Amino acid sequence: MNELIQPVLALGGLGYLNFLIYSRIDNPDFGSESDKKLMILLYSSMNYGIYLLLSLYFKLVPSILIAISLSIILTLFFPFISRKLFILTNWIRSIYGVPDISNTKVQDKFFEKRESFPMFIFSIPDNTLITCGYRGSKNGMNEDFSIINYNFYGNEGFCRIKNEKDLLDYIENKNIEADIYVNFDKKIKIISFPLLVEAEQMNEQGGGL
Repeated sequence: MNELIQPVLALGGLGYLNFLIYSRIDNPDFGSESDKKLMILLYSSMNYGIYLLLSLYFKLVPSILIAISLSIILTLFFPFISRKLFILTNWIRSIYGVPDISNTKVQDKFFEKRESFPMFIFSIPDNTLITCGYRGSKNGMNEDFSIINYNFYGNEGFCRIKNEKDLLDYIENKNIEADIYVNFDKKIKIISFPLLVEAEQMNEQGGGL
């Protein structure tokens, strides 16, 4: 009986470690809390399966130690495996004419680009400017949605913009490819664009003189 309980206790808790490591080295969208619990259960089942295979050749303690080592190594490859599976999944979905899906949270995709981009935050639905500045970092995994931004310090035209209409006009006139993130839960809209466009336009103007 002890030989059954000990590996279950040792490897069952390791499922949470798999989940923790994977969520730290990648930005997966696990869905709801129930989905997260199912993922932890799946990892625990995987760990126990590895142990059962090893127990055919090794004693209890070596089997558990080797299973833990293999489990952690496999976890490091989860992001690569997950991306390949999503490529396969989206290929199958394309056959049926269904849109692609992504395993990355929308806000993580929005903020994965480099920092220091101009960022304007508006409330919805009234489109009132809440704050603006250069984009800093966003909240951690277990924090409520929050963002750090830094006050504008340049003389670019966008530094003086105070409403969404003027910002959209500026983006259109400068032919800027902007990113727009909408969070209906927080009732905010974030518009951000790269500073590189400004530099390129200045170079073009300088070259035309």
